[in-house]
Amino acid sequence: MPIPKGVVYAERNALELFWRYSNMVYRTLDGTTNQLCVTLEESGHKASPVYGCFPWKLAGRQFWGMIPLVHWAEQARLGKLTKCGLLANPQYGTRILLGAVITSAHLEASAQLPGDPCAPGCQECIDACPVNAISQTGKVDHHLCIRYSGVNPLLTHLLADPHSKQKFSFETILNTVGVDDHGAYTCNNCMKVCPLNQ
Repeated sequence: MPIPKGVVYAERNALELFWRYSNMVYRTLDGTTNQLCVTLEESGHKASPVYGCFPWKLAGRQFWGMIPLVHWAEQARLGKLTKCGLLANPQYGTRILLGAVITSAHLEASAQLPGDPCAPGCQECIDACPVNAISQTGKVDHHLCIRYSGVNPLLTHLLADPHSKQKFSFETILNTVGVDDHGAYTCNNCMKVCPLNQ
C-alpha cells in the first residue's frame, strides 16, 4: 500500500505522521490479508496471511520478520530492492508498506521490472543514514536500523521489570507490546532522501 508524499515530506511532524499512517495501514493490510485468505479458502485454495509488521522472530540478538516480504515482493515483480533495503516500484518509489498471502492458488506473474531502481552512483540513503546502517555496497544492517529508527517506551519498561522478564520470553514481550501504537518511528531518512520518491 502506498505512503502519500504528504506524509513523508510534511513540513512539520513528519515522523509522527509517518508513524501514525504506518500503524493504521498495517492494520488495514492485516485485515485485507485475513479477508483474502477467507475468500481464497472459500474458493477451495489453501491460504495463510503474512502480516506486514509483526510478529517478529528473534535470531541470535537480531530482529527478523517471519517471512522476508521485500524479497518475496521482488520475486513477485511488485518492485525491486534498493540500496537501503526498501522495495521500490516505478509508481510509488520506496513509499510502500507490504502485507502478503501465501496460497495454493495459481497466480499470473507480473511483468519483469527493468534494471536497478537506484541511479548509478546514487548514495543519498547511504549518506543520510545517521547510524551508517547502509554500506557502500548496499548491504543493510537491519538490526542497527531497527534499533535506531524506532522507540518503544512500554517495551523498555517491561524489559526492566524482573517479574515480566521471568514470566514471558523476550519474543513474547516484543510481539505483544511492540505492536501498533506502543512504539514510534524516530527515523525514515532513507525514504525521505530517495530520489525515487520525488
